[in-house]
Amino acid sequence: METPYEVLGVEEDAGDEAIKKAYLRKVREFPPERNAEEFRRIRGAYELIETDKKRREYRLFHRQKPDVSVLLRQILRPGRPERPDAGTLIRTLTEGLAEHLSETHTDR
Repeated sequence: METPYEVLGVEEDAGDEAIKKAYLRKVREFPPERNAEEFRRIRGAYELIETDKKRREYRLFHRQKPDVSVLLRQILRPGRPERPDAGTLIRTLTEGLAEHLSETHTDR
């Protein structure tokens, strides 16, 4: 499945202006009166990433989600001398999720 960045032909770190220029270039190439289906695909991609806020939302909600079960297995791995209490478990899980998000969903 193509990402909106691929549809518009821009890098993932592109800013508002570059995304808008790419969108307008694509619309000129595929005007709605000649190719309505392609125009809808281009318009949909643009609407997903046209602003910083929308790009952050796209990265958070349309990308790969963290695998919580992997984080839990790391915390509760066999051979660990003791099982953590609930507070430690929640804190470690929260830190692991925050680290995962910072690695995979950086704001550009």
